[in-house]
Amino acid sequence: MIRALVVSSHPFRTAALFGQSSGLYVDETTCDRATHARRMLSEDAFELIVINAPLSDEYGVDLACYAAEKTSAGILLFVKAADFEPAASKAERVGVIVVAKPCSAAYAAQCARIAAATAARMGGMKRVVANLQDKIAEVKLIDRAKCLLVQYLGMSEEEAHRYIEKQAMDNRTGRLEVAREILRTYES
Repeated sequence: MIRALVVSSHPFRTAALFGQSSGLYVDETTCDRATHARRMLSEDAFELIVINAPLSDEYGVDLACYAAEKTSAGILLFVKAADFEPAASKAERVGVIVVAKPCSAAYAAQCARIAAATAARMGGMKRVVANLQDKIAEVKLIDRAKCLLVQYLGMSEEEAHRYIEKQAMDNRTGRLEVAREILRTYES
């Protein structure tokens, strides 16, 4: 089950978007103002955001762009057909799916599924980026430890590398833990 935020100032039937007919099951939270939605986005995480424009305090395009900047959620923006082009030209640049209304329930449900799939993919990419950032931080820390061994013990870089590897094997710990111990020893 995915978490969805539905923002609409007017009655908006989400039954076509979520549930058995669409195959998309959500825990739905609703609000009727963009300012309230922004507050909710800062306090909570959603995988899907549905905005039914116009809203009472703004049209909704700016809210959609804000959500795209601040979250990795799939975002679906329903706009009046007459407003489709200007809304799409602004919102699609940041990854918002813009849908002209009126539209069929089947089409709306299909768009909601696409937005949810986009969010799932973004979540996967976010995890990959986080793992890469962790690995980069680990490499930087180990390199700093090597530099300290070179500086204080006169080792070559290769010797420092082998020393860290050997200490990790001998102590049955990781290279990162050995590097942290070296940093504690020589940086304090």
